[in-house]
Formats: sequence, structure tokens, C-alpha cells
Amino acid sequence: MAQRELGMERRLLWIGLLTAASVVMSGVYACATPFAALGALAALDSNRRDGLLLIAVVWLANQIVGFGFLGYPHELQAYGWGIAILTAAVIGFLAARALVTALAPVNALATVGAAFLIAFVGYQLGLYAAAFVLPSSSGAFSYAVVSYVATVNAIAFIALLALHWLASMVGLVRPNTVEARLVAAG
Repeated sequence: MAQRELGMERRLLWIGLLTAASVVMSGVYACATPFAALGALAALDSNRRDGLLLIAVVWLANQIVGFGFLGYPHELQAYGWGIAILTAAVIGFLAARALVTALAPVNALATVGAAFLIAFVGYQLGLYAAAFVLPSSSGAFSYAVVSYVATVNAIAFIALLALHWLASMVGLVRPNTVEARLVAAG
């Protein structure tokens, strides 16, 4: 029982650290929370339940910061976009998780890259679909905006992979199977 509780405590600490890191990254990158990067990392590292918990906790932290400190308007459309962001983040995570499950036995490096790519595409498609229902600016999905969000997520994904590696070195998390295969191959 104590071993199981220790595992749960470590998983919750890891989720808390990732949440804190995402809030910091969101502040650094002008509120562009790296949900695709988090979804890809969770797909590589977590079971379905923990991955969904991570996405939900990071989303909630993002909403608290936005409405509590950054002055997001308390309007129906703002709440709608909040729900759309959560839905898109879940879509990105679930798509990446399905892909990781299918590709993990094939090639570790390809799995990491593909997880990020599919999480990003799933996240963006979820937001794009929401734009048909919710108000948005005409430039919200311009090349400049999407490439900026992709860059933020790519940088965040690399930073999160490094953070995961460090966390595995100190025993906070177990190396995931993809990470272990990359180390063994290198």
C-alpha cells in the first residue's frame, strides 16, 4: 500500500511541476500555453488517466491565471473559448496517445516527433473547428499565428523532454519506454 501511495504522490508531484512549468511558459510566451507539447509529453509518458488529469489541471491553472490575474473578460464567448481550448487539448493528447501506442515498437525517435506533430495538429484542428461556432478574429489561424504557436510548442516540448529526463534521473518519474530506447540507441 505504501509503495502505491508513493507512486501516486510522485505522479501528482510531477503533474504539479508540469503545471507550474506551463504557467511560467504561458507567461513567457504571451499566454500561448503549450497544450500540444504537454499532450505529446503525456502521450509518451503517462497512462490515459494521468494524461487527461495533466491536461485538465494545466487548463484549470491557465483559466485561473487568465480570469483571475490577466483580466480575461467574464463573457460567454470567453468561457466558450476556454471550453474549446480544453477540448482541443484533449483531442491532441488522445490523438498523440493513439499514435504512440501504434508507433512505439517501431522507432523511438520517429515516435517522439510524430507524437508532437499529431498533438499539435489535433489541438489546432480542435481550435479551428471551434472558430466556426465561437467568435474569432480573421487572423487567428493565419500562417504567422499558427507558426508562432508551433514554435512555442516545439520549444516547450524540447524543454519538457529535458525536464522529464532530469526528473527520471532523480527518481521522480520512471524513464518512459521511448526515452529508454533513445538512451539505449545513443
